[in-house]
Amino acid sequence: MTAILAGRNSLSTILTCVVWCLVAIASVGWTRHGGSSAMIWPANAVLVASALCMRNFDWRLFPPLLLVLSTLVNLGDHRPWVTSVGFAGANLVEILLAVFLARRFSPISDFFEHPGWAFRFALVTAMAVICSAAVAAEALYFSEGRGWLGGATTWTMAHLPGVLITVPVLLALNPYDTKGNPDHDSPSSLVAGGLMALVAGAAIVVYGQAHYPFQFLLLPPLLLATYHLYAKGAALAVAIIAMIGSYFIFTDVGPAMPFHGPDSLRIYIFQLDLATIFFCALPLGAVLTQRDQKAALAERRLRDFRHLADRVGDVLFRVDAFGRWSYLNPASEQLFGVPVEYRLGQHMLESVIPEDRPPLSRALSELVSGSREDLRQVVSICRRDGTIRHVEILAHRLDEDLGYGGLIRDITEQFTQDEQNRRIAEANEHAANTDELTGLPNRRAFFQALHACMAQDAAKIAVAIFDLDHFKLVNDRYGHPIGDIVLQRVASTVLAAVRDGDMVARIGGEEFAVLITDQNPEQAISLARRLVRAVSSDSIVVPSGPTLHVTISMGIACHRPDEDHAALIERADQALYVAKRGGRNRLMIAEDTLTEQTANST
Repeated sequence: MTAILAGRNSLSTILTCVVWCLVAIASVGWTRHGGSSAMIWPANAVLVASALCMRNFDWRLFPPLLLVLSTLVNLGDHRPWVTSVGFAGANLVEILLAVFLARRFSPISDFFEHPGWAFRFALVTAMAVICSAAVAAEALYFSEGRGWLGGATTWTMAHLPGVLITVPVLLALNPYDTKGNPDHDSPSSLVAGGLMALVAGAAIVVYGQAHYPFQFLLLPPLLLATYHLYAKGAALAVAIIAMIGSYFIFTDVGPAMPFHGPDSLRIYIFQLDLATIFFCALPLGAVLTQRDQKAALAERRLRDFRHLADRVGDVLFRVDAFGRWSYLNPASEQLFGVPVEYRLGQHMLESVIPEDRPPLSRALSELVSGSREDLRQVVSICRRDGTIRHVEILAHRLDEDLGYGGLIRDITEQFTQDEQNRRIAEANEHAANTDELTGLPNRRAFFQALHACMAQDAAKIAVAIFDLDHFKLVNDRYGHPIGDIVLQRVASTVLAAVRDGDMVARIGGEEFAVLITDQNPEQAISLARRLVRAVSSDSIVVPSGPTLHVTISMGIACHRPDEDHAALIERADQALYVAKRGGRNRLMIAEDTLTEQTANST
């Protein structure tokens, strides 16, 4: 059967339709034996599975051939012509819809690999069967006068389990499926046979008697078969249970026999058992397949990582939450001078020289506690032979309770005294020229830049000096921490408004200066006006506090010929004083006579 499903030409399509015909004849005879109600109709599942598996399924030959064979099978069952043709059309609708919807919403490329596949396939199958049931019910109503709802229900309860169970079984047992699960070690044939025998024995015990509801006994062997054989085991186990249960139900034996009512009631109870087993086994097989695939992928990635780590010149490490080495690559042996096995389990700080341990210990404690996410620090270590090596540690915090990991780079060759002095000098120079609170250049840096600009080209230089209006009231009312926030916000606002070539510096408590270059007086004054407006229109949101609005008073002076920097600063400062005296929140332009030219901000 499964060999036929793998065929790829018209002959395979014909043979599959012949198999459908034989299964349909057997199902009709089985239904007549068991009574007027059909229990399961697996014939359509053969064609659905074939169409899903075969790449070159002959869709031109299939519909007319199915219509002819289905009509003949129903006529052989002594059905009227109208009913036979209607049933043939219903079968064709069911198969076409099931194949189309399965390819669209539940493709077999992912079958049994994702838990959601079984549920999507069940939904697709239900939609196809309901549509075919509507066609069949119409045929029964017009030809035999049977109730439409009763005919549709009977058709649905017969066809739904057939497609829902048989299609996954055929797909799982397809021997030409080369995809499989290469990461799963399949058990021997003897073990597989024993598991299926266990499932069959449990099914006989459950359905071979009518006194006790032992359906729960099916789950242990079913889950055991699924655990060891995955999707194929689940599918085969469900098929075995369906066949054994069907036999006993049709011979009036089984746990559903004590239920009083029509035969259809017992059939529905049995189908409910099959549906429950189906939705337990197949998703479990998919979860197990995913688990093995992910485990194999993780193992491959770990193997690749170790392969790369063994060839990296820098030390790759991992340290647990207690500060002990839990992983070191082979490069550590060259750095520390001892084998990797000797270092594992020892504390990370043991090889660090005593004077570097306290700062590194504090930084690592912050890393473990979560107050910082990564670390970059240079320390010196003492090798086993007594030599000192300078290393740079780059560490990153891992998940909670897993410690941290990273890289250790030997920088001894680069860590010369000149390099160390240069870095220290650069750091000191930066600290000496930067305002700690705002990050702007400080007074020293500003005057250095002003001297340099005037020495090169003083023709287009302007200096604007401003301070915050009533800033003392902000400190007195809200406190100095809020005042610091205000200073930082004003600094960032002004810095964002000036050009890249201009310089903003903090030269006093709340006093700032702006050095404007390469601008004529009109352009410099226009820029100064924009700064006043930008600050006054900005809203400063204080954490857990009010929203503040502050203003600035500013004086600006443009450089005059033969004027030194002191005179230029003096004129700008006098203009600032006039702006504050004139009502604040304004710009005063310093002229030769300090005329009352002001530009009030909005």
